[in-house]
Amino acid sequence: MNEIDIEQGTKSRSFISFGKLFALIIVGMVIYLLMMYLSKWEEVVGIIVNMEWYWIIPTMMMLSFLNYVIRYFKWNYYLKRIDVHFSHADSFSIFLAGFTLTVSPGKIGEAIKGYFCRDVDGTPVAKTIPVVVSERVTDLLAMVFLAAFTFLFIFTEGNQLLFVVALGGAVVVGAFVLTNKTFYNKILKRMTSFGPLKQFQDSCDVIEDTMVRTLSPKPMMVGVLISIPGWFMECIELWLLLSVLSGAGLPSLSAASLFILIQATFVHASASAIGAVAFFAPGGLGAYEIYAPAVLTSLGFIVAVATASTILIRFVTLWFSVVVGFVALGIVTYRNRKRHCET
Repeated sequence: MNEIDIEQGTKSRSFISFGKLFALIIVGMVIYLLMMYLSKWEEVVGIIVNMEWYWIIPTMMMLSFLNYVIRYFKWNYYLKRIDVHFSHADSFSIFLAGFTLTVSPGKIGEAIKGYFCRDVDGTPVAKTIPVVVSERVTDLLAMVFLAAFTFLFIFTEGNQLLFVVALGGAVVVGAFVLTNKTFYNKILKRMTSFGPLKQFQDSCDVIEDTMVRTLSPKPMMVGVLISIPGWFMECIELWLLLSVLSGAGLPSLSAASLFILIQATFVHASASAIGAVAFFAPGGLGAYEIYAPAVLTSLGFIVAVATASTILIRFVTLWFSVVVGFVALGIVTYRNRKRHCET
């Protein structure tokens, strides 16, 4: 094994801890079992067992993967904004490989993509890691938009809308801060003077350049516009689940069915947004699972349907993405080894 392979393996292991991932899987299973216990588990199990798995789950997986494909174009757009040009094979596999660390606080573990980019053509890690921050910001703004838009069709009063709008405003302010020179000249340079960020102490100018190129108004708007249809694919998944499991029939263009779509979009988007800002909850684990069933029941769905829908949507979004990530990680590792052997 050459020095490049050794260094790559060391960096990968420093980000990817199989022990921590296994621990999080156990925590997730405990959460889901507790949800079932508190929600008449016999009914929940009956709903899950009796559903038509053979087409519902594959359909949901295809919608999830379509979400990844759509959001990949944002990733590739941002790379081009910072003058990083890969083949689609390399770029897409790196994008998906980042999902191995989806179950991390704020999904920031996806920063491992910066090391994969470096292994392709030597691009500095400090140049590409900030792209992950830009992805998270625009993803969050897209979810806030979906939640705020559908909120108007569901609620006529209450403080929920104020919370959603305030969350979106906070994200916009945060994006402004991240592209402000004062942030880099004062705060970031201090943050990189100690601890694990010290390795980026001499790269503040590179980080600033990436953040400005990806989070200035135009690229931020482009990123949000790409993210909205991407995340909407997952909202359609919840629409499918709620329609079938509640006995409303297959999704259709009827007024009643479209109202379930609006409800599903609000719940999934707002729950995902809350999970994204809940840094204590890796991948939103726990935050989503508490919020979503509570809101679904408040909207009129029975507890068992709300619980079953939440568990299933999380398996086919959160945990499916981790599986996809590890498959892509194998492809990235293979391509890098092949590339290094040829040079």
